Amino acid sequence: MSRPEIDRWHFGGRWYATTLASDVYPRDGIGLELNDVGPAPERGTVLEAFQDDTTGELTFITLTTEPLPFELVEQFISEARHRLSQTSD
Repeated sequence: MSRPEIDRWHFGGRWYATTLASDVYPRDGIGLELNDVGPAPERGTVLEAFQDDTTGELTFITLTTEPLPFELVEQFISEARHRLSQTSD
């Protein structure tokens, strides 16, 4: 990963990374996860965007009770819309 890509996901003193993942059971589609990767302790997956292949619906889930920087959430939503729309073409 290039330095600008790494820096792009640095917010509030924490580092984040995205993972593109497909799911076929129990749902059918593709998702983008945002993982809190440090500093320790890592907090795991904090956000998920999912595009359902059967309905085309794009959904968003937060998987943490910890507050997240607003700019981080905005950037993730933008990234998810871009990356998930490319996979549905």
